[in-house]
Amino acid sequence: MIEKIRTRTFSILFLLGIITTALYLSFTLLQGNERAIPLYIIIYTSSFILFIPAYFLIKSFDGNGKKVVLLVIVLGLIFRAMLIPSSPSTSDDVYRYVWEGKMLYHGFNPFEVAPNDASLKALHTEEYPALVSYPDMTTIYPTIAQLVFMGGYLFSGENDIGIKIIYLLAELATMLFIIGILKHRNLKPELVLLYAWLPLPILEYFVNSHIDAVGVMFFIMFIYLIINDKYIAAAIPFALGIMTKLYPIIFLPLLIKKLGLIKTTIFVAIVTVICLGLLYPLIPNQHPVADSLTTYLRNWSFNGSFYSVIFGITGNGYDAKSLVFALMIVTIGNIALRYKDFLKAVYGVWICFVMFSATLYPWYLGWIAAINPMIGLYSVMSLFFTINITNFTAMAEIWTEYWWAYIIQYVPFYAILVYEFKDQILAYFKKRKRTNIRSL
Repeated sequence: MIEKIRTRTFSILFLLGIITTALYLSFTLLQGNERAIPLYIIIYTSSFILFIPAYFLIKSFDGNGKKVVLLVIVLGLIFRAMLIPSSPSTSDDVYRYVWEGKMLYHGFNPFEVAPNDASLKALHTEEYPALVSYPDMTTIYPTIAQLVFMGGYLFSGENDIGIKIIYLLAELATMLFIIGILKHRNLKPELVLLYAWLPLPILEYFVNSHIDAVGVMFFIMFIYLIINDKYIAAAIPFALGIMTKLYPIIFLPLLIKKLGLIKTTIFVAIVTVICLGLLYPLIPNQHPVADSLTTYLRNWSFNGSFYSVIFGITGNGYDAKSLVFALMIVTIGNIALRYKDFLKAVYGVWICFVMFSATLYPWYLGWIAAINPMIGLYSVMSLFFTINITNFTAMAEIWTEYWWAYIIQYVPFYAILVYEFKDQILAYFKKRKRTNIRSL
């Protein structure tokens, strides 16, 4: 009887996987040379609807699931491979990736030279750098990201196929390390499906080609090593993650409690040496290395929940950003002081990032998605689904954020989040009440 249930589970998963594969292949075939944003939204929604029963099937699965894990991994890679020939749809960031890879290959420093600089005229083609957005800005992407861009250019020239092949290898590594973390926590390795089949990283990394795929790989490697008490080894992927995208920096406060002051100092020293060593060859002579990054942080905002509320009240973007940044720092500091489980603390910091970030594009959620198989909050999974609604912004002739998009995303997210943490919230207020009574 048990064997029949296992066989049925495998068969249903296989069927769901085949249908999902057909969906992703249909996007590649139907997209043509267009951005096809409505098609993107439909494929995202449809694949997520298939993802939900697959998740609950895995959640209820009981038994030796080696075949199931292999099926999940193989189909997860096939999903991604089906999208490798596709073109960018809801984001044009990859055009900068390709151009900066070409620049670096030909000896130009992307931190020094903007895409439209006259010195690059000999490299111009019909499509590049015309497709690059904000061509007067130098890069905001650190050294490892630049090496990935150049590697992609070496492999496939002025398209993103080479970059996506690098991503495919990175995603395989991410899945394998997720399985390692699941086993370390005595959780079912089949839960890797929560990342391997999640439409968000699949579509954002293999249609829109966001570099986060590589950063997530290094970050999940760091998590695996640090929970196995290999803190010196963990410093290497942590540094490489920072040099891909800067997000890992926000987790440094958690390490003091996890490692202690001396080990944290050693960890930070290793990370600093690696980062400076990688960044040094690209430090520009003419302007600060973080010039464009500062411009981005100062001027960009999109889909931030707390930020949008505060901005709506104050009407001042600078004040709103300052306040949400302060709230993020205070909350992360509180987590760093009080946490009992390092992995849950990491997850909590990512939730803080979701809540207090002034800019929350869909692909930013790929980072918390890699931790989600170990925690699996429904509030976070609801946001993975509803953030697809922000792609309507990319359909407008003029960049437009819609109030109803905020409601569709954040009302379910915060409602479910409060419900999931209701016991902790009630315990906190009861403790405060007892403290106030004793002080009378």
